[in-house]
Amino acid sequence: MTSHSTDVATRVGRSLKLDLQLSIHRPPPSVRAWWTDLPDDYVAKDPREQPHRIRVLARDGNRIDLVGTWRGPFGTERLLPEALRVREDGSWTFDARAMGLRIHDEFEAIPSGDGTRLQIRSTITPAGPLGRIVARLMGRRILRMLARGWPTAASICERDAP
Repeated sequence: MTSHSTDVATRVGRSLKLDLQLSIHRPPPSVRAWWTDLPDDYVAKDPREQPHRIRVLARDGNRIDLVGTWRGPFGTERLLPEALRVREDGSWTFDARAMGLRIHDEFEAIPSGDGTRLQIRSTITPAGPLGRIVARLMGRRILRMLARGWPTAASICERDAP
């Protein structure tokens, strides 16, 4: 995995945005399958992987409702309900709400030589007063966490994709 990440973190109005481009030495269908072909109950083998457990709650057409278990500080775990949608063009999104924030991640796997350029766009938008406070206090830290986490996920994808 090569992180030719052109990571750009910006504040647009009330939202925080992060754009990344990651090179993965796997074909786009394999990359897409690794991110979207979820078993009903997934437990990560790699301790760096976040979320480290994913349970599918419901499947409805191109939408999968799931709950991810994320490692937190001091050995804590957080449950985060999310919705995965696979679009007709092959791109996909994850949507979640946490701490008064709406988190929207868009992914596009683009052919690039003998591999894939994975375009990731994350948008964090406050949803109400709590979200505005959390975004002000923790928004930049959340973006840094995503900027570190996406390349880790991409390297695991490169190693484990079908």
